[in-house]
Amino acid sequence: MTIIYETHSTTTDNEAEIATGQLPGELSARGREQAAELGARRRDDGLAVVFTSDLHRSVETARIAFAGHDIEIRHDPRLRECDYGTMTAMPVARLAAERAAHIDVPWPGGESYRQVVTRTRAFLDDLAAAFPGARVLVIAHRANRWALDHLLNGLPLEDLVGDPFDWQPGWAYHLATRQDDRIATERIALTPLTMADAADMAEVLGDPELYAFIGGSPPTLPDLRARYSRIATGRSPDGRQEWLNWIIRRRSDGQAVGTMQATVMDDGRRAEIAWVVGLSWQRQGYATEAATALVAWLDARAVSRIQAHIHPSHHASMAVAARIGLTPTEHIEDGERLWQRDRQDDEP
Repeated sequence: MTIIYETHSTTTDNEAEIATGQLPGELSARGREQAAELGARRRDDGLAVVFTSDLHRSVETARIAFAGHDIEIRHDPRLRECDYGTMTAMPVARLAAERAAHIDVPWPGGESYRQVVTRTRAFLDDLAAAFPGARVLVIAHRANRWALDHLLNGLPLEDLVGDPFDWQPGWAYHLATRQDDRIATERIALTPLTMADAADMAEVLGDPELYAFIGGSPPTLPDLRARYSRIATGRSPDGRQEWLNWIIRRRSDGQAVGTMQATVMDDGRRAEIAWVVGLSWQRQGYATEAATALVAWLDARAVSRIQAHIHPSHHASMAVAARIGLTPTEHIEDGERLWQRDRQDDEP
């Protein structure tokens, strides 16, 4: 999928150097000219759909740009500018000076830039499912472009928020939808794990109590980035194992709750699975829901044997294994019992 990002056109607040945030904003005379120029640039660009934030300045930009054109325009609140809360309408100079302090700490009464990333990611998840392989135009705000750079190009937010704004006629991003590797249920979405997920997972995996049965200790952010970069290759060094890793997110708000893993071996006939759900999201059925969906996905790929190694005292994980059809064996390895399910295909 190709995503073309264009910023909304110039507003009266832009010209007055006021930070509009989630106020509607109004295009200036120059902004209306820019919107028409955007349309001339993009009308014949092979677009499947146009998405904008639901803030007036983005909606108006698209309306002017595609007036008289039959392309579909959708408005999505997840594409809004960062909410500056009580600091909305502050001078742009103050905004620039204080942005770095609000990467993870919300603006007073508002949100952080990391929260913008979370809602932008949820938008991308739905976009990939609805328009795989398409060319899509997104008209939004500066914080959303940083989110795209972070999610799709792996750039640290810490670097992005300090960059000066240099306008250009659009930015192109490529989203490897990997539609076959996406798994969704009513409440959660499993999407392939990338290095950009490390910051969210550092929070999910940060409680030492989580390691009572699985061993180890909370990983650092650099550790997670290195690990996710390594497993993103998708294969073991000898090529005999397929490494499949997903981040589990709530579909309602994009909140990361854990990870699912499947190591596929024996020419695709056997898979060993594992799951981790953060303490704050346990006992809500997410592990069972994710594991059930993964088993169905593996079944569709004709994986005949599914296994999991579980500590004999980890009753919650054993309950999940039982619910997805695995049964305990007598095999113990490194203090963990092997649970297994063999699928018996119907004979002709």
